[in-house]
Amino acid sequence: MAFSTDDDLRSMLPAIFNYGVTSFEEYHAPAEKEVARDVRRLWIPRQYRVSFSEFDRFRLEAAQWSRAACCRVLGWHALARLATETDTEGFVAMIATYRAEYQAELEAVIADGVWYDTGDGLEWIESVQKAETSRIWR
Repeated sequence: MAFSTDDDLRSMLPAIFNYGVTSFEEYHAPAEKEVARDVRRLWIPRQYRVSFSEFDRFRLEAAQWSRAACCRVLGWHALARLATETDTEGFVAMIATYRAEYQAELEAVIADGVWYDTGDGLEWIESVQKAETSRIWR
């Protein structure tokens, strides 16, 4: 199951399809890989159940990452394409907004905990505080 679709984009930013582009489907798969890469980089060090080598993006609960994936598509792909293909002002500001929203959403979900299929079905894996991951144990 994909993290996001064009329908998700439409619900987040309805006007995105008013500029002559009928689909951004080509950007959802790369955005999903980018979200998974960021989840792996930010979440794995903040929990003790899943290692880097065991991590599989297909075991993440897709619904949990839908908003982040939409922000990724908008902030890095769709709005950048529209900024170069149209003469409409404001896309650069929107890109910055959706990039900031992406970071905030990613951090919020990871801080709350991640649904991950550990082999026995989906399991909520709580994240530890960032300060806890920096602690030196003796």
